[in-house]
Amino acid sequence: MSKQLIIIGAGQGGLSAAIYARLQGWDVLVLEKQDRTGGKAAHITEHGFNLDPGPSIIILTKIYDKVFTDAGRNPRDYLNFIKLKNVSRVYFEGLPTFDLPADLDGCRTLLKDIAPQDVPGFDRLYSTLKKAAPLVDESVFNHPFTDPKDLLSPALIKFGLKFNPFRDYKTLVDSYFKSDLLRSFFYGFPSYGGQSYNSKAPGAFLIPFYMMDQGVFFPVGGVRAIPESFYKLAIELGVEFKFGQTVEEFNVAEDRVTSVQTGQESIACESVISNVDPWTLGPLKRMKCTPASLSYFTAHWGIDQKVEGLDHHTLFIPKTYTQSFEELYIHRQFPSRPIIYINDTHELDPEACPTQNQSLVFAVVTAPPQEPHIDYEKQTPEFLRRIKAELAIHHIEIPEDKIIFERIQSPDIFAQRDGNFRGSLYGGDEQFRKWGIFPPAGIDPKISNLAYCGGAVQPGAGLPMVTLSGKFAVELLAKSLKPS
Repeated sequence: MSKQLIIIGAGQGGLSAAIYARLQGWDVLVLEKQDRTGGKAAHITEHGFNLDPGPSIIILTKIYDKVFTDAGRNPRDYLNFIKLKNVSRVYFEGLPTFDLPADLDGCRTLLKDIAPQDVPGFDRLYSTLKKAAPLVDESVFNHPFTDPKDLLSPALIKFGLKFNPFRDYKTLVDSYFKSDLLRSFFYGFPSYGGQSYNSKAPGAFLIPFYMMDQGVFFPVGGVRAIPESFYKLAIELGVEFKFGQTVEEFNVAEDRVTSVQTGQESIACESVISNVDPWTLGPLKRMKCTPASLSYFTAHWGIDQKVEGLDHHTLFIPKTYTQSFEELYIHRQFPSRPIIYINDTHELDPEACPTQNQSLVFAVVTAPPQEPHIDYEKQTPEFLRRIKAELAIHHIEIPEDKIIFERIQSPDIFAQRDGNFRGSLYGGDEQFRKWGIFPPAGIDPKISNLAYCGGAVQPGAGLPMVTLSGKFAVELLAKSLKPS
């Protein structure tokens, strides 16, 4: 058996790569370890509950739509979104609970009530980002950065000039905001890309900006509907899928992959795109001591009663948040008092729970990857205790006698099941960022017909960026194979 292009992994990046490769005329085979597509965003059922166990906060829907329009399809025939009224409900210890509106005017009105001293800084930051965001569309969202000359992109230079490139993210946040409430809210955004608040990461400001400027959404049918719609399109375009296929290694001759070795067979190919981290499968996997970036620890509970007090997105912040961030970012520890995000989908997703009197609660804590000083298997009960104790402070109870199932995901799971390097969701640590700014480009530096997609390579983490990474991988591969 021989295929022109093999894609390893049917996560969101692999699905995007498969679609764009077919649009360029490649003969495509996708090899997937699991029995379904979607990777960490795949649909899972437990006791009649329908789980979305991966990404939950959906922004930048135009990126998904463009894949369908590029294929000559109407996106609304495949994927539809509900715009949410709020970004999140927020429980900050010691303050009244409030709902953060998903629009600029609503946010400004709220800030005047709860943190009036931060309104000028908010306005200044929003104004800066409103001018900077289109520059990101022209540069970071448009093409990968592989050559130092790419940094001379006029759009990228203009974006950089909007922020002081010598100041770390925390210093920038503190220059805009004085209240604990706003600082605690913004400190967490670099972790969405595997960075810390000590990073040079002004791009992290764009996440809350897009939430307020363009909105936060929920896909009809759940987050699982995104990869499912991409799979449907890929099948229509003629992509072939084989499930239950674990790729163990590449067979390389000179500077080219000649075949991939699964547990069942060796499959010859002309080129490969891997949706598996390059540190896990590929030439970089020998770098055993490589530090990894951040991960998540999650708990999904199916509960035989309503859990009151939650919105679709809910954030819980302890008054000791400064210590929590120091433990995570500096000491690489699971916080003693974690900041907790909860996703509760049952109001918008009628298929989430078997009955209307039940709840499906998804708790997420940003956590270190696999580290020598952390034993996730042994410490999981303690980490769950910390999460439940933090929720109880705000009178959100997870009643033990009403739990139908409890499903835990730790970095150990991400490493074993998904092939994520040391359980990180973002690959190698910050030292591997290109010029200290970008994740690695999605083309192998030594193997000419091997490209990568996913959250560990450009343009970065999150479902929209991973979707772009598939497109970038196809473009980089075509350029690498083009005769000089």
